[in-house]
Amino acid sequence: MRALDPERERQQARALARMKRIPLLLLLLMAALFVYTLGHPAPWAPWVHAFAEAGMVGALADWFAVVALFRHPLGLPIPHTAIIPRRKDELGESMSRFVADHFLEPAAVRAKLQSIDLAGHTVTWLQGARGQAKLVDFVEAMIRWALEALDEQRVRRFLGRLSRRQLEKVDLAPLFGHTLDWLVRGGRHQEIFTQVLRQIIVLLDEHRETIRGKVKEESPWWIPGFVDDRILRKMLERIEARLYEISLDTEHPMRGQFDRWVGQFAEDLKTSPEHRATGERIKQQLLENDELQDYLYRLWSDLAGRLEADLDSPDSKVRAEVGGWIERLAGELASDTDMQAWINEWLTEAVVTLVDSNRAQIASVISDTVKTWDGQDTSRRVELALGRDLQFIRINGTLVGGLVGLVIHSVTQLYA
Repeated sequence: MRALDPERERQQARALARMKRIPLLLLLLMAALFVYTLGHPAPWAPWVHAFAEAGMVGALADWFAVVALFRHPLGLPIPHTAIIPRRKDELGESMSRFVADHFLEPAAVRAKLQSIDLAGHTVTWLQGARGQAKLVDFVEAMIRWALEALDEQRVRRFLGRLSRRQLEKVDLAPLFGHTLDWLVRGGRHQEIFTQVLRQIIVLLDEHRETIRGKVKEESPWWIPGFVDDRILRKMLERIEARLYEISLDTEHPMRGQFDRWVGQFAEDLKTSPEHRATGERIKQQLLENDELQDYLYRLWSDLAGRLEADLDSPDSKVRAEVGGWIERLAGELASDTDMQAWINEWLTEAVVTLVDSNRAQIASVISDTVKTWDGQDTSRRVELALGRDLQFIRINGTLVGGLVGLVIHSVTQLYA
């Protein structure tokens, strides 16, 4: 059981001890009045005697009831006493069921969540400097945690095994075939084709001298250099013009041929045994290529190192980017009341569903925790927390008992 603050526990013990003196003094007062009025000749004495007698009975009865909660009165093992230390586990179970049935009930959880503007509070918090700083710190901590976790040998081995097993199940050829189908359906392959054509034009222009040197090396010695240059220039100009023409004309016949070729190639990848066998060979080479695995790990280590260095820097670009993203998100949400309403509704239903499906497990935290507590220690802690208020039961029992004694004495006198 988790220890309380020692000073706070001492203060509670002193307050309880002071409070216990009051009902004890009342009991002693009742006993003194009882003895003093016993056989007293004064006309008022029987009334005071009846009050004191009933007050003592009430005081002793309530003292027994209060003490019986925490221990055996006078150390006697009377049945149904020392209730808290003896039945703490059952009380914990009852408390757990009570919380699950009444506090975690869907209607109660929904009503509470609907009374709170979760999205509005979140937006206000995110727009404040403190909220943004806390969220940026949280994101940074998560990034650092992920980097440290992925650097652990155990985690790396686990992820390596997992990725290997997943890759073993993948059929590469049909996968690439379906990917090409997706590109063709959206016309994305033509966009890629256009970019490739333009890149080829740029490369031809940038490497013109290199191409000229290669042509000169391979050209017969008896052909003059100016002839090679003229032929090469004309050839490159025509190639570039044709590529430029195809890149601009979306209806060019070459694009139709490219369409048909890509479509046929995608179908072959999905159905051809030869392509499937090629895909299997490539997959096995990837799985068995330790150099590739080492290269990928070095690549990841370099990226992780750069991220850590950036996060350690006072002018971290990652932190600045995360902070900017949070600020933009908060601003956009603040101006969109419909989105806030949707978030509130979604969060409410999500939390209600989660709590309702797990409320027994959530409430079991109470019973499971109580089971780990020591019975006597639990009794002492509960008495320190509630005992001062329970002393009012003893005080009320003394006074109410005395009043009941007066009523009984009045009735006896009336019919005497």
